Amino acid sequence: MTTIPRTAIYQAVLRQAFSNWGDASITLALDTTRLFQRWCVVCVSLTYRGRALPLAWQLLEHQSSVVSMEDIHPVLASVHSFLRHLPEVEEVYFRADRGFMDQKLMTLVTAYGWKWAIRGKGQVLVYDAQGKALGKVREQLSRHGSPVFLDDVYITADKYGPVSLAAYHAPGAREPWFVVSHHACGPGIFDEYAERFQIEAGFKDLKSAGFDLEASHFRDTTALNGLIFLLALAAVFLFSEGTSLKSEEQRRTVNGSCSFEVTKKDPPKMGL
Repeated sequence: MTTIPRTAIYQAVLRQAFSNWGDASITLALDTTRLFQRWCVVCVSLTYRGRALPLAWQLLEHQSSVVSMEDIHPVLASVHSFLRHLPEVEEVYFRADRGFMDQKLMTLVTAYGWKWAIRGKGQVLVYDAQGKALGKVREQLSRHGSPVFLDDVYITADKYGPVSLAAYHAPGAREPWFVVSHHACGPGIFDEYAERFQIEAGFKDLKSAGFDLEASHFRDTTALNGLIFLLALAAVFLFSEGTSLKSEEQRRTVNGSCSFEVTKKDPPKMGL
């Protein structure tokens, strides 16, 4: 009997979902989450209406949320291969937190043709187009509290670039934001980057706020991989059903029959 790989099954389901959604521009987020203090899931998700749908992931027996580029690359490569066969997707935006500000990662997603924005670290060095040192990223902050935007600069001691840099410490915020991008930054870059946080909501859906993955008490890598695969399939179904209800303007009908309020930005619950 021929066994169809899980990736092939999942991507076939995703292709059908994408063809129905019809979005020409999508945003991806990369992040990790830990399970049982023993495993780490490296995941690239589609951010969508306040939630995140996993596109590819890798389960590692790894006791930290910090992973290497060697662990990340297969996940990114799988997503890139999948998206290449989706003619309806014309533009891909990629977001990642400061723990992923790696030159190899930036080079890879640039080669994929994705428009990326990654949160930077304050101690990273910045240079102008002539190679003159401008100091560290955190030194680019305005003393007047307004956002600062620098184009055609280079970062790190290796002078990687050219890139664009946006720096801002919002009033009352605990810490400033530094966003590095390979395309010109404007005031909207901070809201655009903030879409990355939807993957954290996606992880919460996977665990405590939705499927309650850790209640399974699985302690076997193969079994956990299989369960994550099944939950990801369920998530695609819920997203699709929720999106269908939204497009058919049945949200009020759903609210009338459920114990929770369905919001415009909550397709998974609409599916439920």
